[in-house]
This record gives sequence, C-alpha cells and structure tokens, in this order.
Amino acid sequence: MSLRNEASKVSRVAKMLREAGPRAAVIWFAVYVLVCLTGQKFNTDYLNYGWQLIPWDILSADPLRSVFYLHIQPPLWNLLLGISAWLSPLSDRITLQVLMALIGIAVAWMAAVLARRLGLSRNAAVIVSLIATLHPEVFKGAFEPTYELATAGLLLLVLIAVADLSRKENVRRSLVVLASAVTVTALTRSLFHPVWAIVIVIFGLWLMRHRINWKSTLVVLSIPVILMGGWMAKNEVVFGHATMSSWFGMNLQRAVIPVLPKDQLDEMYARDQVSDIAMIGPFGKYDLYKDVVEPCVPEHNFRALVELTRTTDEWSPNFNAECFLPIFDQAGKDAFAVIKEHPEAWLEGRLWSLRTTVAVSPIPSESPSVVVRGLDQLFSIARLDLGGVLSTKGWGTPIYGQLEARTDFGLMLIPMYLFIGLLGLWQIIQRVRRKALSSTAPIYVVGSFTVAFTVVVGAIAELGEQSRFRTMVDPIVTVMALAIVIPFVRRQFHKARSYKN
Repeated sequence: MSLRNEASKVSRVAKMLREAGPRAAVIWFAVYVLVCLTGQKFNTDYLNYGWQLIPWDILSADPLRSVFYLHIQPPLWNLLLGISAWLSPLSDRITLQVLMALIGIAVAWMAAVLARRLGLSRNAAVIVSLIATLHPEVFKGAFEPTYELATAGLLLLVLIAVADLSRKENVRRSLVVLASAVTVTALTRSLFHPVWAIVIVIFGLWLMRHRINWKSTLVVLSIPVILMGGWMAKNEVVFGHATMSSWFGMNLQRAVIPVLPKDQLDEMYARDQVSDIAMIGPFGKYDLYKDVVEPCVPEHNFRALVELTRTTDEWSPNFNAECFLPIFDQAGKDAFAVIKEHPEAWLEGRLWSLRTTVAVSPIPSESPSVVVRGLDQLFSIARLDLGGVLSTKGWGTPIYGQLEARTDFGLMLIPMYLFIGLLGLWQIIQRVRRKALSSTAPIYVVGSFTVAFTVVVGAIAELGEQSRFRTMVDPIVTVMALAIVIPFVRRQFHKARSYKN
C-alpha cells in the first residue's frame, strides 16, 4: 500500500512537471542557484535606508503596529517583510533571500501560465517565461528585498485572472480572484492607484455581465472598495489624510521644481507663490525644514512616527515620521503652483522621465556572477542597447547637482512598449466596430491599459524612478509581445516552406 502511494505521488509530480509553469519554475530556480554559486550575494542594504519602509529595527520587531502607523506607502510590502523577519528563527538575510527566491519561482511559473493562456505551446511558453524573468533587470529583483519583482508577479496574476474569465468554470470565483489580485497590487505599490484597480474590476464585470447577477457584482466590487477604502479611511482617522500614500505631494515637487530655471523659481518665491519648502528641495532631512514650518509635536507616541532619522542609516530620514506630513502637503501645493505658472517646465521633466523609462540599470553588468554578466551581455544585444547620457545641466535646482550620467538605453524597448499599448487600443476599436475578437483580446486590453498606466502615471508624477517602474511590467510586455511574434514567425516560416515546395 505504501509503495502504491509513493508511486502515485511520483506520478502526480511527473505529471505536474509536464506543465509549462512548473517546468519554467524549476529551470528558473536552477539558474538562480547557479548564479548564487558563482558569486552573487543577496543584498540587504535596502533594509537600512529604504524610504518606502518603516525603519527596519522597528518594523522587524513590531510589524503589526508598524504597518498600522504607516502612511507613506500602502501596507502589504512592509507587512510581508516585517512579519517574515518577525516569525523566522533565521537571520534577516536568509529569511528574505528565501522569500524573494520563492517570489521569483512564482513569477516564472505565472509567466509560463500566461504564455499558455495566450496560445503558445508548452515548450514555447517555458522559453518565453525564462526570457521574461531572466531578463537581468527583472532577475536582479530576486537578490534584494524590494517590491518590483513581487509586483511583476501580481500583474501576471491579474492577466491570468482576466484570461480565466473566458473559461466555463465558476465565473464568480474568477471575478473574485481578479478583484483580489488588483486590490493586492494596489495595496503593495502606490503607483497602481485605486483608479487602475477599479477600472479593471469594472471591465471584468462588463465582460461577464450576462453570466452574473447583481449580488455577485456587489461581492466583487466590495473587495477593492472595502480593502483600499479601509486603508484610506484608516489614514484619514489616524493622520487626517485619506490617501494610499501621504508623500505624493513631495513626489510631485521632485517631478517639476528641479527642472524650473532658478531665476523663475526665485521670482515665484518673491511673489509668495511658492514656500520655503520649494526653495529647500524635496526629500531632505527634517532639520532642513524645521525652521520654516510650524513647531511639530507628534500626536502618536510610536517610534515609527516620532524618530526623524533611521538608526540603521544616519543619512536616511524616516519619512514616515509624523512631522513630515505638513511638509508633504506644502510641497504638493508648491508643485501645483509651478505647474500652473510654468507648464513648460513640467513638460520638460516629463520628456526627461519618458527617456529614463528605457534607461538600463548598470547593476547586472557589475555583478560578481559570470552568469549574470553573461545574461546582461546577451540581453543588451536583444534590447539593442545604445550608449547615451542622462543630463540635468540647465536645470534650476537639480536634485543631485548638475549631472551628466552615461547610461545605456534599450532601443528595442520603445517599439515593444508602443506595440503593446497600441495593441490594446486596436482591440477596443475592433470591438466598437463590432468585429469578432479572439478569446485573448481581454488579456491584451488589460495588459495594454496596465502598461500605459504605468508608463504615463510614472512619468507624470515622478522623476528618475521610471526604469524601476518599467521592470514591474517588463514580464507582461515580454510575454504578450512574444505570444504574437512567435506564431507570426511560425506562419511566415510555413508559408515560405510551402512556397518552396
């Protein structure tokens, strides 16, 4: 009996490994192990200075209270890291390395599943998954506890959930999965605003409008409304800010004011159109601002809200400190004033940000692992990397000084992203013209919307972070693009062979 059970287990495992998802995950993990064996280390420096985190010594010791008093970010990434470190008997480095490796395995698995949903064969889906997830800019996320890799996995899950809506199984369950996936994404990464989440949920409900009743509709809509609304309501009650992320105003200040010529900024300051905060600049230590704001006494006696500087890094402010809230608010007012008075400065910053979107990270090329460096060289050819310069010369108050940084730009990324963006638009146009659409059309519509939202919103309200934003959507762009290119190439090949015969 025991032998029969063991044989049955082996048979189930063998059957599972015949699927694209598990195969891709196993190969990805094998490459991950090889990279570790050839010198790549897991880097925990981010825990010491990461602005998006509650100071690590506080978060890892008291994750639940820390996240309750978090206001600069949505809660889930801080919660995941904090609880993992709090519960684990292992060191933070080992605990988080295991966590990020598991996330990487899941991302490779889901990329293969999405490729299969888009019609690729099992072997092609595995190859596409590995291309999407071993891309060094994506792959490096497995070696640091940042949220880009996890967000990439959540976006893959969103598209898989959209694909599953067309199946004949439990429609309500599929809609619940979709609503949960977009909600978790929005509660993990502030870039994915509740508007993005609600639009996708409503689109899913519209697709299934003939197969669900009003009760199911209310259940599905309640997931993002209650969870995202609950987080915003908590922030309103505790801090007086009904927001997913309290530092949006300072992000916007960083996006526009550094570009404005200094004489124009001085003129606005002289006319009291902007405050001292605009003259000091964004994301500085609290000591820079304390003389130009009202004296601050925190209302809550919790370290994450009281301490102005991290004990783990004396140069990194704790932006979750309660006293930064009025500074964030004023920074936002100053930014809007500059945008209104000098829209050309805002536009110049947006063009600079869009260019930064296709800038390539130098980190993989500097890896101690020969495997990572080899992957980087291979992908640099595929991306058609071209050397260039990111310059802040001519800016009035550049954040990092007058800078000319040499960097590579992935030229192939431009047509890939444009293609995916236009593809979703084409599907909508076809639907409006009452043309028949394939079962994969909703996937491309949601994927295109997500990619466009990431690029456009990332460029509108940020400066300098765009390449990081791009790595979150690189996997879905790669899978969707190759799911069209591979069948097209195959058809052309068969046509050419038929013509010869």
